[in-house]
Amino acid sequence: MKKTLLAGLLSGALLLSACSMGATEGGTSGGEADGKLKVGVILKTLSSEYWSYVAAGVKAAEKDLGVEVALQGPASETAYDEQNSMIETMLADNSIKALVISPLQPDSVVSMLGDTDKPILFVDTDAPYDKKVSYIGTGNETAAKTGGEYAAEVAGDGAEAVWIGGVKGNTTSDDREAGFTAGLEGGGVKVTVQQYAEGLGDKAASVMENVLTSSPNVSVVVANNDDMAAGAARSVKAAGKDMIIVGFDGIKAGVQNVIDGTVTATVAQDPFGMGYKAVEAAVKTAKGESVEDFIDTGSTVITKDNAEDYLAKLEEQLAGA
Repeated sequence: MKKTLLAGLLSGALLLSACSMGATEGGTSGGEADGKLKVGVILKTLSSEYWSYVAAGVKAAEKDLGVEVALQGPASETAYDEQNSMIETMLADNSIKALVISPLQPDSVVSMLGDTDKPILFVDTDAPYDKKVSYIGTGNETAAKTGGEYAAEVAGDGAEAVWIGGVKGNTTSDDREAGFTAGLEGGGVKVTVQQYAEGLGDKAASVMENVLTSSPNVSVVVANNDDMAAGAARSVKAAGKDMIIVGFDGIKAGVQNVIDGTVTATVAQDPFGMGYKAVEAAVKTAKGESVEDFIDTGSTVITKDNAEDYLAKLEEQLAGA
């Protein structure tokens, strides 16, 4: 009788232990010990205002979806080797079930990815990767075209414009150049000068100083980002001129510049939405669910008419980060 009772107790203990082990191994997302599915996100940098909005969206999605996000970014948007090293490390990390990247050099990043089995998604900037799951971001050419159309409407037929790009050959910068050019020329404004300033406001200021001397008929400036639009505006102001200046991104500083009259307008992306939707898509992919191959996060032309409301929205997003 005692043997029978002891055997029953032992059998029950073993069954309870087996059930407990099964809950730990099979009942957690992605096999993580803490029960949280883990995805990786590598941005172009974490040290600029624009990318702080993307990061805020990433963190909001992490909280809302109950997952873990390994979020990284190099020191600057020209730290190519640093980003490649981050990619290499995350590819080797088996706890990361999907990886989101905003590539500094798309072709270089594609080479780094090779034939990895890890699901890869791109945010903000696309890359020609055959195994890509999805691109989450702005339709840059379409968005920039709306900015070019607005600038042409204000400038009027026959005006001349300068394009100040980021890095020539970068997918995002090239798409924006094509969009701005189409919008301007459709409205009768000719782009007579193309210059590049690596995304930096100070370099854009130097570029604009030279343009004012070499191309005195230019009256419109369209720039790849808000920092460069602001840099160009400094040189225009120093020269005592009044020009139509349109930036791109819609960061807080850029929108404030519209309010202050420093620049005419900015094409606002939704960087917060990019970060959020990128994590959302990565989580779905890691769970075996399907996602669209292009998730367009939209854009809005910010002018004096809507700048105050948009600025309030940006401040709310950062406050919740």
